[in-house]
Amino acid sequence: MLARDDFHAHRARTPGHLLSIAQNVPERLILSRTRDHGLSLAPLGLDGLVLDPRAGVHIAVLAAAAQSNTGQPVMTITENAAANVAAYGALFRRHNGTRLRNALHGRIPYDETAALQRLCEVHCVSPALRELFLTWFLPLCSRHIRAGITAAQLPALLKFCRRAHLARPDTPGSEGLAELRRRVAAGDMRWVMDVRTLSRAIPRYPVTHGFAEEAEGAS
Repeated sequence: MLARDDFHAHRARTPGHLLSIAQNVPERLILSRTRDHGLSLAPLGLDGLVLDPRAGVHIAVLAAAAQSNTGQPVMTITENAAANVAAYGALFRRHNGTRLRNALHGRIPYDETAALQRLCEVHCVSPALRELFLTWFLPLCSRHIRAGITAAQLPALLKFCRRAHLARPDTPGSEGLAELRRRVAAGDMRWVMDVRTLSRAIPRYPVTHGFAEEAEGAS
C-alpha cells in the first residue's frame, strides 16, 4: 500500500486516486518468480527462482542509495507502475534508517525514435544538444507534465530546450539556485518551463557518453 508520505514532496499534488488503488493489497504475495534474469533466491534454498521484480526494483534503489551514501533516495515512477508495485514494495522501502520515496512522472515517447531523429535533423540539433534534450530535459518535463508527453509535443519542447540552451549565462553562478532547490524540494516543477530559470539549471558537462565524447573532441 502507499501513503501520502511515500511520495516526494507529498504535499504537492498528491494523487488521491492512486492511494485508493494501492489499498487493494492481496492477502498473500508471492515474491518468487521463474525468470531467466533477476535476483537469485538460490541462497535461500529456492533454486531456479528469482525475486519478483516488483519487489526487486525497490531493493535496487535502496542498494544504489547505500552505494552512493544517499540517505533520502527518490525513485521516479509512473502512476501505473506505482500502483502495480506498491504492495510488493511495502516491505522494502526502509532499510537501516534509509527511507525510499516515489516521485511521479509522465510517460516519455522514447519509442518515437525515427520522428526524434528527423526532428533533430530539421532543426540542425547537435549531438550534444540532442542528448541533453533526451536524457536531461525530457525527464524533467515528465515530472511537470505528469499526464505524459505526446509525440506531438516534441517539436515545441525541443525548440524550448534550444532557447534555454542558448540563453545559458556565460559564467555559471549561484544566483537563483537556492530558490530553485527550494522549489524542487517542494515538488514545484513549473520552473522547467521558464526559459531563464531552466537556462541557469542546465549542467555544463552532463555525465553521459555523448557529452564525454564531445568534451574529449573539444579538448
